[in-house]
Formats: sequence, C-alpha cells, structure tokens
Amino acid sequence: MKKLSLHLLLFLFTPFICFSQVDYDKIIKATDKVFVKDVIIHTKPGSVIEYGSILIEGGIITQVGKNLREPSDAYILKADSLHVYPAFIDALSHTTIKKKENEERPKVKFKGSPPDDVAGITPGKSAFDAIDAESADIATMRGLGFGISNVAPRGRMLPGQTAVISLSGKTKNEILLKENVALYSQLRTSPGVFPATMIGVLSKFKELYKQAEGAKIHFDKYASSPVGMQRPSYSEAISSMIPLTQKQQTVYFKAESAKDVHRVLALKKELDFNLVLTDVKQVYPVIDHIKAANIPVMVSLDLPKKPEEDKKEEEGEGEGEEKEEMEKEEELTDEEMEMLKKRKADAYKDYVTQLAKLEAAGVQFGFSWIEAKPKKLQENMITLIEEGLSEEAAIRGLTTVPAELLGISNIAGTAERGKLANLILSTKPIFEKDSKIKFMLVDGEVFEYEIKKKKNKSTSGEEVDIVGTYIYEISQFDASGTFTIAKEDEETYTLLMTSDDDDDTLEGTNVIRNGNALEFDLKITDDGFSMDVSVNLDFSEDDFEGNVSTDFGAAPIEGTKTNPKQ
Repeated sequence: MKKLSLHLLLFLFTPFICFSQVDYDKIIKATDKVFVKDVIIHTKPGSVIEYGSILIEGGIITQVGKNLREPSDAYILKADSLHVYPAFIDALSHTTIKKKENEERPKVKFKGSPPDDVAGITPGKSAFDAIDAESADIATMRGLGFGISNVAPRGRMLPGQTAVISLSGKTKNEILLKENVALYSQLRTSPGVFPATMIGVLSKFKELYKQAEGAKIHFDKYASSPVGMQRPSYSEAISSMIPLTQKQQTVYFKAESAKDVHRVLALKKELDFNLVLTDVKQVYPVIDHIKAANIPVMVSLDLPKKPEEDKKEEEGEGEGEEKEEMEKEEELTDEEMEMLKKRKADAYKDYVTQLAKLEAAGVQFGFSWIEAKPKKLQENMITLIEEGLSEEAAIRGLTTVPAELLGISNIAGTAERGKLANLILSTKPIFEKDSKIKFMLVDGEVFEYEIKKKKNKSTSGEEVDIVGTYIYEISQFDASGTFTIAKEDEETYTLLMTSDDDDDTLEGTNVIRNGNALEFDLKITDDGFSMDVSVNLDFSEDDFEGNVSTDFGAAPIEGTKTNPKQ
C-alpha cells in the first residue's frame, strides 16, 4: 500500500503540510476588525442579549449590544441567528504534550533515595517547555469549543508547573498567556524506587513541603544578614515548592476516587496550602467534606456507560479482568444477577447525578481533561443536564470558574467588552441535542466549520450492518481507496484497506466495535519508516465518517458503501 503509506508519512513527518500547523478552517481576512451581526449573545452564564452584535478589533471585543453601527472597514461575519458563547476554557489537560511510550527507566543504585527526576519529582519543570505548538490537539480542542488550555506536564508524583495557552494556532511564543500558573501533583507512585507506595507519595510530599518552608527561612535570613551564614543551597525540587508554602501558588492535585480526595484533603489540612481538587471522578460520597473544606473541584467528564448499553457484558466480550468478571457473573443465580444489575444501575445514577448535587451544595466546580476525552464533551454534558445539572452551571464550569481559578478572568471567561475575542458560534443553544459549532473565534481569528447533513441512521436505533466494501477518502491528502469489512464470527471482524494508487493491502488489528462505532489500528511501513495509526469510525446505514490519527496529528476520513441496501 505504497501510496497510502506515503500520504501518511508526509502527514506525520512534514509539519508544513500537516493541518496541525496549517489551519484549513481558518478564514483569511484583510482586516483585524470583525463584526458579528444579529446573533443571540450569551455574554455570561444567565445573561443573554437577543439579536445583538459584537465588534472585534485587534483580537479584543470592543463593543457588545444591540443596534451597533456596522463598520465599513470590518469583516462581516455572516452569523444570523446563531448562538454566541464565550469560548470554553480547558481548566487542566495534557493538550499538546506527547505521551512517552515504553520509556526505559534508568537503573538506580540506592532505590530508597533515587534522583528526583527518576522518582517523578520535578516541581520546577514547566509544561510550556514541552508544549508542541504544531500539535493537532490545538485544532481538535478549538473545534470542540475551547479557546484556552491550562496545560500540565506529564509525569508521576510531581510532574511540574502548568502553563495557560491560547488555542489560536499561532506560533509557540505567541500562544503563551501565563507560565508557571499552578503546581500539578498526583498520587502516582514510582515503581521500583521510592516513593513506590501511596504512603510513600504522601510522606515525600510532606517532606518536600517542610524542607521548602525551612529553605524559605534560610533564604530570608541570608538575604537580611549573610555575615557568618552558610550560603543557601537547595535542590530545584525544594526551591520550586517555596511558592506553594507561601500561598503564592496553588496545587492542582489529581484525586480520582473518594478515598483519594480524603487523602488529599487530610494533606491540605495538615500543611495548609492552596488546593484545587482535580480530575475527580467519584465525588458524590465526599461532597460534604469538600464543601466543609471550601475547596474548588475540577471534575472529570470521563463518564461511565449506562449499564444497559454495555455491549461487552451482553455479548460476553472483553479480555483480562473484564472477561474474568463476566465469567463469574455467568455463575450467578437469577436473583444474584438482578441484585448485581441494580447495584450497577445505582452506581451509574450516583455518578451522573453528582454534578447536580455539587451544584445544590454550592461547591465551586469546573471540568478537567486529564483522563476524559474532550470529544465526548457535548454528549456527556447533555447527559449531566438531563440528570439535574443546570445549563447555567455547566457553562459556568467551562468559562467563568476556570477563568477565575487560573487568574485570567480579566481577559477571558465572558463575552464582554475588553475581553479576548474567544467565542463559540453554534446553530442552537450549545448543549441542546444536534447543536453544532459553525464558527470559532480565538484571539479574533475566525475558524469556520462545515455543518454536515445528517446521514441515514438506522431507523430502529439498533446497530447497523457494517459488513461490506466501502470507498473511502482522506481528502486532506487526496488519498482514496477501498475498505472492506468482513465478520468471521459473532465477536470477530477482519478489516482490509487498499489504495487506488497501489494493489498492496493493509490489515486492521485490535478491532473493537461499540454500537455503530469501530476502532482499529494499522501498521504503516515505508522505506524503513514504521508507525502505528489508529482509526475511529462512526457508521450510519450506508456511510461512515471518522478520523485517522497518530501522536503527531489527525485527518478526517469518510466512506460510502459500494453495495448499499436498496
């Protein structure tokens, strides 16, 4: 499959043609003035201007309201009756930070006292140094409604300092809004070396904090009167913790489970540092404790599936621990199975109603994306709203709350005069079903998105028959060919892709079907190059659409069945 391989190689290794750097959705304007006319403006949560206009100059909102005069020298954005919202703010994620795979850990002589970097203790490390301004993540996040990201470095116990960046798609130096915004920490151990246990992580955090307090006293005394005193000399890890001890910085502490939340709250109570609980999944058992401590929460939007939608459970699929669990369930009596189903249903209900409970308790909360997939944002938010969360609180958690916590509420979070021109323009209220983003504005740059017509879905709502041959197209790279799906048995699919320019064939591996979604991997090789490519497709009755992606970027793919049902 030589030609297709070549297209993908160019996509991965030639940044100047990759859409991670070239914004194909960006509208080229002859002026830095943009006039958005006759739109429904949601200036901030709970505040709406019906059919007003917005004037943007130099990337800043200069006027918002009704009956604004249309400038003769402005670019007029055709957005009649669209809904305008302040662009979302990604409160915490690894956006643009590449994941290191199969990294070989160095051998350590004294495992009880390893170097800080080996132990995952790098609080002085800046996320901005690792940010890839050409990453496809930027275009992806922007297409989902985000204008700003608070990016955390990857790592273990103390990965380092977060950086707030614009998702405008400009150069690395131009996208930085704030550096060293917060310290990111996790209850993540370091296998084989200290801290290799949860107790070790907590103990090490306390030790570093106390040492930083002592270092601050030493620095101050030496600065006041150095005569006869030893010159302060501390590790970067200790020195980097000093702002936290002085409450000049906040730690965004990842705590997924209720038990983790208890651990972090106890640590905060003992040491008294500024805290934001981050990427919390199981929050409902600890709402009262969080409220009593008056701590903001960034909740993960990594929602579980509804128990009745778990196809693997129904069809006996799965592997490893999941398969063992299914085998055990097969041995249960009918009564035991009913009890198990009820427990699963109750657990799901607790999970999807916890945001409504947080809102009712008056806890300040937003959303983080360390584990959750941003592409599920709208779907999951609609679920939470259906389960009692107000739309106003949902918008607040994506705009004004992160803006306040990140210290950027003076420039972002609302669609008001003087703020950055970071705006979403959607076809309907943003969390209404079938609402689509038509335009995104980031720093005044305008990005337009195609609103695709709905394809013929299965009228019964059941799984469609995906078996057959399709003509696919990756228009971004002028690549096309055939894609054939066969079914060997009830659980196994085989996938073959060929190119119009070559007779070679690629076979899909790690095939997973979930409803009408299909995921699989491809191995691309060409002239000594080798890479893994993941493909995600969503099927309607006779078509599919999706993405072909790697760590370096992604491209859309579409296909049509050659033998559709008549």
